[in-house]
Amino acid sequence: MAAASDLYSDLLAALTTARSTILSPEWQTELDQESPDVRVAAGKAGMDLQGAILTLSNANLSEIAAQMQANETDLISATNGLTQAFEDITKVQSVLSSITKAITIVGKIVTLV
Repeated sequence: MAAASDLYSDLLAALTTARSTILSPEWQTELDQESPDVRVAAGKAGMDLQGAILTLSNANLSEIAAQMQANETDLISATNGLTQAFEDITKVQSVLSSITKAITIVGKIVTLV
């Protein structure tokens, strides 16, 4: 069983790395090749990702530790999924799916605005 602090730091690191990647020129190049619907979905995912990072960053770990432990398996899966998805950003749909999954898990832990 992982410590809540480790789950928290691993998830936050994966989310911030994801944010950096989707702001990169390489990601934009890949996105430019996609349909307008996919580009809109990517924009929404980016905004949701930023919201999840801010909300999680501002959460008091002692208040969310129990929820993090209760969602440990999903957190580890989402964190690993983000890391794997960003190994090949040419697979835009896979990246977007991984972002959505991670945000959904964050939403189980903290209330996302």
